[in-house]
Amino acid sequence: MNPNREPSRKGQAGFTLIELIIATAIGLVVATALVQVILTSVTATNIAFGRIEASSQIRAFETRAYDDFTLSSMPAIGGLGCGNSSANPCTTTPIVLNGLQASNSTSPTPSAVQVTYAWDGAAFLDRSAGGSSTELGTNVTDFSWYEDASSHTVVVQMTVSEPAYSETQTFWFYPRVTP
Repeated sequence: MNPNREPSRKGQAGFTLIELIIATAIGLVVATALVQVILTSVTATNIAFGRIEASSQIRAFETRAYDDFTLSSMPAIGGLGCGNSSANPCTTTPIVLNGLQASNSTSPTPSAVQVTYAWDGAAFLDRSAGGSSTELGTNVTDFSWYEDASSHTVVVQMTVSEPAYSETQTFWFYPRVTP
């Protein structure tokens, strides 16, 4: 054997099996930590977008309903058997508001207007007025209302559920009280 060749072979030896196993284990720990950070970020983003969407739909309903209730008298409950107390609220029965609205002309003339808020019992909340319909909510999972006769208010509870977030709001609307 040639004695000059022996030192050069030891310099090209490579990694041992133990070194490869330790490097692989460290790489897996780092990769797992990165995946967890990414999944947490995606979940937080989904919750944030769900919160924004649910709040937006509830705010859209609140803005439109506030204007409609201030121009209207109390909704007619009649013989529906619901809506007369918090123990017996209406759910799929529409809220029908009758009121007066003035035009935007130099000599405004009030005209009768009827606005209806209807929930389909599953997901959609619609507002109908003057022959046109507007969708106010697409993921409404609960909608109920009743008249609080002691305070002359209409109490509406609405829940919007997005895939990662759900929000419930209760509103007290004060319709125009007619003598």
